[in-house]
Amino acid sequence: MRAYPELAGLHDLRAAGWSFRAFADDDGEIGGLVGWRETAACLDVLWIFDQHDCRAARFLRAAAADPGDVLWDRAGDLTTCVAALLGLPGA
Repeated sequence: MRAYPELAGLHDLRAAGWSFRAFADDDGEIGGLVGWRETAACLDVLWIFDQHDCRAARFLRAAAADPGDVLWDRAGDLTTCVAALLGLPGA
């Protein structure tokens, strides 16, 4: 973590119940990581392409009035996206 302090945020997300999995790019190489956490009403997702290119979003779950609606989203670096996710209600 000393070499990449921004990865500390991933530890905080794991502690908050997040799961992570690598995903492949078009060439079959690791293209990044996707993280998610489900609650009764929402699905939170974080796509990590590199430490400077991340996307985060909160979606309504199927049991909600309009399932799949994006309630919130953010793009930016890893530190910014993780902090924003951890600041969401119910996070």
